[in-house]
Amino acid sequence: MRLQLADGAKLVKISTSRSLIALSTTAMALPGIASADAPPTQHTVSYKISNYKEDDLSRREAPFGDLDRYDIDVHQFQLVSPVGRNMSLQVDANYESLSGASPWFTSTGLDGQPVVNLSGASGIRDRRSEISVGSRYYLSNGSLGGNLGYSEEDDYRAIYFGLNGERSFNNDLSTVSLGFSYSSDDIFPTDAQVFNRVKKEDKQSSSIFLSFSQVINPLSSFQSAVSITEQSGFLSDPYKLRDIRPEDKTQFAWSNSYRHFFIAADAAWHLNYRYYHDDFGISSHTTDMSWHQNFADSFQVIPSLRYYSQSAADFFTNVDNFLNPVSEYQSSDYRLSAFGALSGGISFVADLGEWTATLTTERYMANEKYSAYKVTQASTALVKYYRVSLGFAYSF
Repeated sequence: MRLQLADGAKLVKISTSRSLIALSTTAMALPGIASADAPPTQHTVSYKISNYKEDDLSRREAPFGDLDRYDIDVHQFQLVSPVGRNMSLQVDANYESLSGASPWFTSTGLDGQPVVNLSGASGIRDRRSEISVGSRYYLSNGSLGGNLGYSEEDDYRAIYFGLNGERSFNNDLSTVSLGFSYSSDDIFPTDAQVFNRVKKEDKQSSSIFLSFSQVINPLSSFQSAVSITEQSGFLSDPYKLRDIRPEDKTQFAWSNSYRHFFIAADAAWHLNYRYYHDDFGISSHTTDMSWHQNFADSFQVIPSLRYYSQSAADFFTNVDNFLNPVSEYQSSDYRLSAFGALSGGISFVADLGEWTATLTTERYMANEKYSAYKVTQASTALVKYYRVSLGFAYSF
């Protein structure tokens, strides 16, 4: 079981024009984009603990069985250290523990509406450990970097690497970044013999991105990026009773970010937009914004809002049809349905000299009524969740 959680925003002090540019270009939140920071001059150790808790289903949505959904605790550790004058080393380690129930299949209820049947909550308990080591070499007008990582859980194993580089020009006001990543994953579901699941499968994923960032003036910057990802192998969900997906998928994403600092308010506005499309038939739009409000030199409050909407996959169904031949694509996975989602959060950041503390809370609600796309088959298993995280960083 794999879940990715978004990181909180990074506190950047505001004092000079260089700092204003840094606030605009740091934490761009665009997937896969190389960092444009200068070589670190200090060692920084950080730790974050997060809890992700999905709302329970109602008896209307799931008439039988358990109603509890995922409850996940995440521990994240990071070390960033200078190596000589022009290199840096970064080590990331994550540990997750998961429990709860997952949608197993959908059927038609007594009222003719789709209902979800969950796997037993006692049957899903998983742990995931991950470690990644990366290094970056800084040039006078750019940098080169790479990383290598390994992730393992009860039923999943991944080995991955990434390479990226960037070059600045136009007096360091413009930056072009290019990167490539690859992952080789092994899937070996638990309870395979009991539930007639696949015993062992694999999949591969490769991705390339290109980005361009521009400092417009000392108060504003803009960044745009495109990425293409190719996945092949076993892309179905082995834990669903009937889930058959194509063995190849191409994904395209176009991401944009704008940053502007308001001197009078001593705050920065971050605005992001992302378009996504894949050959499963899913298209999506994501828009989010956040306001980074500084108080004195030590505190920052960051409220944020996000809207997401996607179309359904070509083979999505909200009621599983077990009479269809196994060669016909079909999935009732709510993540492949047409829906919209609203989320809001707030972060509190305190800069305490050598220490930095961050507290973040977020509420996410998905509903077919929020969709900007036409919904012909509404999923009955859409997620609502809370996420809370607390992080500390120490520089020396």
